Amino acid sequence: MTKPTFKKFAFGLLFYTILVILWGAWVRISHSGDGCGDTWPLCHGQLIPEAQRGKTWVEYGHRLMSGIYGLLVLYFWWVARKIYPKKHFARKMATATLIFTVTEALLGAKLVLFGLVTTNDTPYRAFVMALHQLNSFMLTGAVALTFSASLLQTELQTPSKEDKRYRYLPWVIVAIGVTGAWASLSNSLFPAENLFDGFLADLDANSHFLVRLRGLHPLLALIGGGGLALFFWVKAQTAESLLVERRSYQMSLTLITALVFGILTLLLHAPVWMKVVHLALAHTVWVILLQWVYFVRAETVHLETMETSPVKS
Repeated sequence: MTKPTFKKFAFGLLFYTILVILWGAWVRISHSGDGCGDTWPLCHGQLIPEAQRGKTWVEYGHRLMSGIYGLLVLYFWWVARKIYPKKHFARKMATATLIFTVTEALLGAKLVLFGLVTTNDTPYRAFVMALHQLNSFMLTGAVALTFSASLLQTELQTPSKEDKRYRYLPWVIVAIGVTGAWASLSNSLFPAENLFDGFLADLDANSHFLVRLRGLHPLLALIGGGGLALFFWVKAQTAESLLVERRSYQMSLTLITALVFGILTLLLHAPVWMKVVHLALAHTVWVILLQWVYFVRAETVHLETMETSPVKS
């Protein structure tokens, strides 16, 4: 495989990664986590289940997609080792992709084998859900950074002290994402009849701990996400590189879009399709932010010609 072909492969794998994650969210939202019983990786002890229940096929579909994904990641890692030198960033991130794929599978297996699915509302499930969300971000990020490194003709230089400070920005999105996983779980297990009743339940000391935790997500999203949107908008005005300027505007507008959509999701009582789109926006924000942190290290970034790139930079 050539480097231009690998670049396209990396972009396709990034898209498929997010698709698998979104299907996993649908498994949780539809309470289909026990669709294959308490067996893993087989479904009801079978390679191809014989069942009529829709939830079985929702869960089985996710396992099938994940199995295919694992094979793609193995090939992805093997090719990266072949075409990039040992210390190249793309090769390192391809290895990270393989590692986070394994841990993602182990966390998914833990949810099933320990019964942390459907109506389970224990603190242990909330903890594992947080790890699952964190790991999914790391997985998406590793694929995204592999793709970003494949766009460059040469590797970026070691970041300056100023640039190193930017590496803490993604953790704001991680915190918002983890609290979002708790909020989504809470809304699935303890749906409120209307927004006002839900707000009162959030403040009630006698409410379940997941209900009281879900208010953290909109609060952090408004403060953290809004603050980042403002930061990137200001950064775009002072950027010394055209690429950084464009990425900064892109980052700011994406954050604003995600915030507005999140508010609408809350006001419309979180319909299923909006939950899925909201998660897709979260990963989009995450990917663009990581690329911003990566590319901002260079005053001028020499990209491959547009004919060999699957997307415009």
